[in-house]
Amino acid sequence: MNVDTGELIRLKQETPVAGGFEPIPEHLRAAAEKKLGSRDSATVSLTSGGKLSKWAAQKRKEKKKAAKEARRRNR
Repeated sequence: MNVDTGELIRLKQETPVAGGFEPIPEHLRAAAEKKLGSRDSATVSLTSGGKLSKWAAQKRKEKKKAAKEARRRNR
């Protein structure tokens, strides 16, 4: 799932994908499968408050914090 855009894709293999996609944790796989259904891609609302959107928000927050700390270290 791309945590910045909410794009969710089904991977055929467990290989990393470029473009900001992160693997879904095991405990959220059922929610991702339900959202995808029989399709290979879907869009998750980033403001819905569901399991996947909360996880994406947490990941965005972690990335923002890491960037802030990196800027502080590089001063």
